[in-house]
Amino acid sequence: MYHQPKYQQPKYKQLSVLLGLGMMSMLASAQNLHMNDLKLKADLDWLNTQGVVQISTSTWPLTANEIKRGLASANAETVAQQQVLQSVQTRLDQNRDSLVKGSAGLYVQTDRDQLPQTFADDQLAGQQATVGVSLSEADWEFNLQANVKNDKLVDDDSDVSFEGSYLAGKAANQWLIAGKIPAWWGPGHDGSLIRGDASIPVTGITMQRDEQSAPTSQYLSWVGPWQYQLFAGQLEDYEAIPEAKLFGARLAASPLPWLEVGASRTFMWGGEGRPESFSSFGDALLGTKDNADNGDVDGDPANQLGGFDAKVKLASLINVPASIYGQYVGEDEAGGLPAKNMYLAGADYASEAYGKPYQLYAEYTDTRTSGEVQGISYDHGTYTDGYYQQGYPLGYALGGDAESVAVGGRLWLDNRNFINAKLQHAKVNQADEAINQAFPTTDKLTSIDVAWEHQWQPQTLITTRLWAVDSDNRSSDIGAGVGLEFQTY
Repeated sequence: MYHQPKYQQPKYKQLSVLLGLGMMSMLASAQNLHMNDLKLKADLDWLNTQGVVQISTSTWPLTANEIKRGLASANAETVAQQQVLQSVQTRLDQNRDSLVKGSAGLYVQTDRDQLPQTFADDQLAGQQATVGVSLSEADWEFNLQANVKNDKLVDDDSDVSFEGSYLAGKAANQWLIAGKIPAWWGPGHDGSLIRGDASIPVTGITMQRDEQSAPTSQYLSWVGPWQYQLFAGQLEDYEAIPEAKLFGARLAASPLPWLEVGASRTFMWGGEGRPESFSSFGDALLGTKDNADNGDVDGDPANQLGGFDAKVKLASLINVPASIYGQYVGEDEAGGLPAKNMYLAGADYASEAYGKPYQLYAEYTDTRTSGEVQGISYDHGTYTDGYYQQGYPLGYALGGDAESVAVGGRLWLDNRNFINAKLQHAKVNQADEAINQAFPTTDKLTSIDVAWEHQWQPQTLITTRLWAVDSDNRSSDIGAGVGLEFQTY
């Protein structure tokens, strides 16, 4: 499975060379679970905005059966629509029941600690290779993945890590997944305010539906296609309160063909020196003691966030291939609703030029506290390492007290070549909090980031990436990355 590159360190370093061979994995087919994947999400977003399919991309992982369900009612009328639809279908057809698949790959890049992340931006080192073994059947899936890294950005005290590993089983249309997998909750292209994939994945258990079909009850059918996700896990290297736990729940539904709405909530709870009784967990779950005295061990039991999001697809309303979306998440609660809010809003447009599909989007994000820099967003009086793991945000990739404006575009040159580009201006860490290791000091950044994916052969993928970042406080950074992935199935 392909993942888009991730971040790196200082400035102007030469392209690193990895002394070792890349990734070899045995994956089994009929891949049931698709982890965060920029190309797949771009394909589905383009088809959604064009009105060809109705498949939610706001909750990841995404299941193969849900994609197939959406494709079954696809209405592709143009050559461009058929091209993108075929791209998704080809991805699904790569995996067949009871077949073994192997893969090998390697990624190297220059330092890039100033470059803002985006969805599925998961290369965490200057040089990275992965080795794994997987097996998949209709109702279960296993993936063991070991990642060998050098010149790492995130210091996890080990050169070998196991993010991407999981064991999953399905029963009665429900998946239970145990492992170290990324998540994504929200309609944004570049970020989620509450559960993004900027940090190394949290180890835990995830539960969600397989197919997101609408309820059959005459009283609930109005809900439309819907999905939920429940998560429970334990944070790594959380020094303020070792063994702190992270819990979360999301519910998303499409009551109308042109509307998708979602509600999400997370909380950090427990850990060394903190109450872990059933009653304490109940207080955290219900939010009954939110905003209590953080100096009292029996006071505020958790670091809580919650909020809502929505997306409107204009193709079904006014026959314009565009969407508008928004998300807001609060650090606290007031009157039963989120308070001390952060905001994200955007719009995208999907069309074609000279027979080539393209998508444009613009996205604004504000992780200040209701528009003011207060050092509250992603922070907490008890869980003083904040809403971060190993210093990297569990929510929006820039961390708390940031403002960002981004414009981006995707271009499908043909069935083998895909380009993703973004221009972004951001004010980061305006509260100057050291807990944000992604951007540890106040700064202003302007970045341009261009990635190209070339399917050299049906089983060989080449990725390249170029970027430039201008910083107020640091030297300008120009960098590059290149990757090679090979699969057999």
